[in-house]
Amino acid sequence: MCSCEMILEKAKEYNVDVIGLSGLITPSLDEMVTVAKEMSKAGFKQPLLIGGATTSKMHTAVKISPNYFTDEHPVIHVLDASRSVTVVSSLLNEETKADYVADIEEEYDELREDYYAGLEDRYFLTFDQAKKQKIDIDFDAVPVAPQPNKLGVTVIDNVSLEDVVPYIDWVSELSALIAMTVCSSLCHVSM
Repeated sequence: MCSCEMILEKAKEYNVDVIGLSGLITPSLDEMVTVAKEMSKAGFKQPLLIGGATTSKMHTAVKISPNYFTDEHPVIHVLDASRSVTVVSSLLNEETKADYVADIEEEYDELREDYYAGLEDRYFLTFDQAKKQKIDIDFDAVPVAPQPNKLGVTVIDNVSLEDVVPYIDWVSELSALIAMTVCSSLCHVSM
């Protein structure tokens, strides 16, 4: 995981138009919040894109966006790397940016309202109450799972690579590869 300092230093050094963060493990979610806060403190003006396996639009709206989002520099969750091109295009186009950002802001406001409203309705059981509601399972009454026809590794050698290639989503694969290469090169630049 790249440090916040490294990300912001490289963003300044390369004078980037947009900053993108990708979270592949849960601790990176908290680090994204930190990056947004530090960007705000340092006076950054670039839009911040959030993506990766552990991220969600809800997390972006509730935890990250309030720390940095403005009309000038929004925080936007991007579902996958292949969609970042259209998001960045909308942000860098002065004719579409205002409407696009307003739509995102409205959506995130609604997500935050829903999230906080849901917190009010939560009811938690005590440990003793939860134990009283446990499900009793009689494992002796449950039939044993049937044994598979074959144990171990199954090799499928009657399908050629040419048959599989049409089913590969190359746009997503190449976009992810490019994003990983760029991030990797930024994080491994010697100081």
